[in-house]
Amino acid sequence: MISEDFQNRFLSEPGSEGIYEARAVVFEGPEDYHDRINDPALEIDERSILFVRNVGCVGYPGSAEVVNMQPPDALIKQGINHLPTVGDGRQSGTSESPSILNASPEAVVGGGLALLKTGDTVRLDLGASQMNALVDDAEWAARRAEWTAPELHHQTPWQEIYRKHVGQLADGGCLELATAYKRVARELPRDNH
Repeated sequence: MISEDFQNRFLSEPGSEGIYEARAVVFEGPEDYHDRINDPALEIDERSILFVRNVGCVGYPGSAEVVNMQPPDALIKQGINHLPTVGDGRQSGTSESPSILNASPEAVVGGGLALLKTGDTVRLDLGASQMNALVDDAEWAARRAEWTAPELHHQTPWQEIYRKHVGQLADGGCLELATAYKRVARELPRDNH
């Protein structure tokens, strides 16, 4: 649930109710977030949206609950305890500002979050259930053309198998090869309790 304070400050402009435009601040994962959230060079203010990418099914792997992000300490000292957050993973708990989760397809497989840069303006339209980067089409196409998938480093053979076969969170984050076997008990003449 979005707090009344956040709604009043940012989502109640006459004629633009439920619409929030802000500056994107992008982190490459939870470690990057923890290392840089208090970096003044990021220029995070109350009109910023925090993004974390590379934490989805393939990227993390396993789509970790790491999208929970607090503002920098300087904003918290000013009484700003929540900023909107967006990520291609999950989060535990809730926030009093919008939390947009399961951005899909995730960044490591080329979803739109892979192309977003700190400083881009983004528009959140709660009524339309959309978030868009307000980036020129030609610039977005150039970013897409320059993008290359990151090299993934597997720590176990199971991570490699999982990453090769897992689907995106928009489709349930299932092992896609397993969906062909979901009715196996109907086809095999075996005892099944």
